[in-house]
Amino acid sequence: MPEGTLNEKQIRAKLKDYYDNSIQCGLEAFVVKKDSPKLKRMSLSEDTNGQGKNFRTILKEMFFNILGEQYLSQEAEYADGRQLADNQHKYLIFEQGENFQPFTYFDDESEIGEFILEDLTDASGLAFRLRKGENTIWLYQHLWSIMVPNKKKTNIMARLMQFENQVVFSEQNESLLTIAKKVDVLIMDNCLITSNIILLQKYFGFQDYIYQSAQQAVQSIVQKNLVVNTEKLTEYISRGKSKYAKKMMRIGSSKVLNLTQEQLIDKINSLARWRGKFNVNQDTNQITLNTYGEVESLIDLFDERYTRSDVTNTEYDTNVKTVAQP
Repeated sequence: MPEGTLNEKQIRAKLKDYYDNSIQCGLEAFVVKKDSPKLKRMSLSEDTNGQGKNFRTILKEMFFNILGEQYLSQEAEYADGRQLADNQHKYLIFEQGENFQPFTYFDDESEIGEFILEDLTDASGLAFRLRKGENTIWLYQHLWSIMVPNKKKTNIMARLMQFENQVVFSEQNESLLTIAKKVDVLIMDNCLITSNIILLQKYFGFQDYIYQSAQQAVQSIVQKNLVVNTEKLTEYISRGKSKYAKKMMRIGSSKVLNLTQEQLIDKINSLARWRGKFNVNQDTNQITLNTYGEVESLIDLFDERYTRSDVTNTEYDTNVKTVAQP
């Protein structure tokens, strides 16, 4: 992962520290709007329910249950976001940076205002800030239209009231807000942790991030001076579907990039898997890419997609890999 990006061990350690000390943690709630100031602080009722819990306590317990049952469970797996193309159904980790920073305003106090009822018509999400001392974790929940009933007051909403033995219906004038038992994106230490890639693609400019990451991967290959016609790599990621750029993204964290040009050509010439896959100029130690299929073979070379069994010497094709412990 890039320097500064959290890994699974660090994420689990930080979340467990919050989870184990939940009583000491404070919770603040915000409505997220499209225009500045984007955060509108929600005042939470201090009235208690029949169990002696106010609304803030109920919300805090719900979100800590989510962290414990989902993000801290033994079954939960995490992966570098550049492995997006592998469809691993894991929590993917993305660092916010120059090319992708959808939630950096969360830490900008000038982006915080006080919520008024009219803000609900332009609300796009909810944000919850967990505080422990000077440290914070943000939980983002996207507001789909179904979660704000009667947002545009196009329907007549009814509310129910109990009077003795009779249930009475009356008009519900104000819009309602549903807070769901979910966390779409977890934000901590400038990193996003999420499995909801569709949400990022649809609302947070994630397509640009994909192409920019793919272009960075292309530049890593260009710097190796391994490929004569590097424009073939750019053509490949610029094709109509983002799946090609996602494939190129995979090599961004590859250890194969540490090999020199000469070492790479030696691997191509000597290993049965790669021998004959490319048009190699032995005088210049460079290859010419004639087809997009050869581009994908080059991606597979850098991504180490193929693995061989030490026991049976059988070769396997795998998209999902984790580094094995010795």
